[in-house]
Amino acid sequence: MQTPEKTSQIIASLMSAQTSSHAEVIGNLTVGDLMASLRTRAFGLSLILFGLPNLLPIPGLPILTGIILALLAVQIVLGRDVPWLPARIAGATLPRERLNQVMARTLPLLRWIERVTKPRFALAAGPTARRVVGLTVLVLAVLLIILPIPWIGSMPQGLALCVLGLGLTERDGVLVTAGFVLAAVATAVGAGIGYTVFAGALAVMH
Repeated sequence: MQTPEKTSQIIASLMSAQTSSHAEVIGNLTVGDLMASLRTRAFGLSLILFGLPNLLPIPGLPILTGIILALLAVQIVLGRDVPWLPARIAGATLPRERLNQVMARTLPLLRWIERVTKPRFALAAGPTARRVVGLTVLVLAVLLIILPIPWIGSMPQGLALCVLGLGLTERDGVLVTAGFVLAAVATAVGAGIGYTVFAGALAVMH
């Protein structure tokens, strides 16, 4: 029986195919291009692909990825099998060169994590847990939208999203549980940053 492709293999082949396009197309990688290439594990891979850019300081991307992830999160909660995005968002272009830099830096870590992933703890990777993942992703997406602070502001959310996505993709309940823990930490960090900004604004006003 053929061994299923690992998540890192799918992402690496996806990015390789995109960068081999003609020169005039290289700057026009769209959200729709990525979504159309994610095969049967679209939701889990989407969380990884749109979580990864938040691990590096790329101005503007946290808001865009947050909007996309919020739409995907609602669909996960509703139990959809295939993700859908409005044409306007699907047609939004992504900085191909920066995304390639992100993938080059993070794929080795993803491959390392995959060495210990396997289908297990089915309860935490089942249909009910999947909906809880959707609610968790929605919270993280809102944080990305309202706190678009590069680096530390979006890195905790990005890491939690990647772990949750990998857990869904590999059907690894242990990894999904770890993603919930990281999401709780990311929410606490986001709340702390939000409070600091709000308190600072009040201090300036007075």
